[in-house]
Amino acid sequence: MHETLNRYDITVRVAMTGGQQPDPAAFTIAASQAAAGKNATVVTAHTAREVICVVSGAAPDRVSAVAVALAVVGAAVKAGGRVGSPSR
Repeated sequence: MHETLNRYDITVRVAMTGGQQPDPAAFTIAASQAAAGKNATVVTAHTAREVICVVSGAAPDRVSAVAVALAVVGAAVKAGGRVGSPSR
């Protein structure tokens, strides 16, 4: 059984608490690595108060797309500036 995949663009906003903001370059690299592992792409924008991420990818439904987007952004937040080798 094959499910039809649709393309979704999910926007995730991450508020920075306590004035701590991740290094924009490290966050972007971590998010890109996480997205690549889930057949998705990510674009990030950093403001003084938040990081805005748009995660794009194919999924069978919106709920699945949101789960992928949250996993991608969560991995980048968890990395917290630590970035692994791009070759993995």
